[in-house]
Amino acid sequence: MWQRYRDQGVVVWGIASRESEPTVQRYVDHLGLTYPILLDRDGRVNEQYAMEMAFPSAAYPQDWVIGADGTVVYASNEFHLDAIQTAVESELPP
Repeated sequence: MWQRYRDQGVVVWGIASRESEPTVQRYVDHLGLTYPILLDRDGRVNEQYAMEMAFPSAAYPQDWVIGADGTVVYASNEFHLDAIQTAVESELPP
């Protein structure tokens, strides 16, 4: 999906919290990920969202789509490609 929408301005980032770079790199290599993975080494990013988490269980992974205006337009801790795609498409310019 990342490749499908990137020419339309969609940006995809993965955020790895409290993981070492070698561990994250093994994961990236194993899955063949092509989008940037940001390292949240000390968990500060994770902590900033802990108070507003959509998922009290703090289950991982979590999928979030942030709209062009910076608001959350989709969030889930279950992978639903169709729902993610619908959220992304709703934010694309006509």
